[in-house]
Amino acid sequence: MLTQYHFFLYSLTPHPTRTINPSDPTDIARHDKMVTLVERMLDLNKRLPEARMDQEQTLIKRQIAATDKEIDELVYELYGLTVEERKIVEGTT
Repeated sequence: MLTQYHFFLYSLTPHPTRTINPSDPTDIARHDKMVTLVERMLDLNKRLPEARMDQEQTLIKRQIAATDKEIDELVYELYGLTVEERKIVEGTT
């Protein structure tokens, strides 16, 4: 089955990019933490389809949710989002 996708350039808006300052220990620590979280997320998502028991699947899903929340919190910190901005991003306003 052939699927056709349409890409509309005008629908994209520029997004700010956070650059890591290699001479700032705080930036390095955040970078390292993000790498660790992303590697954990990749591992968990790889393990999920291999889980045989419901209990194991539930545990992995909870770990995925917790890791996702940690990643979100780190991104909010990196961009200095306020509580109100976080609510907008999460759709909880």
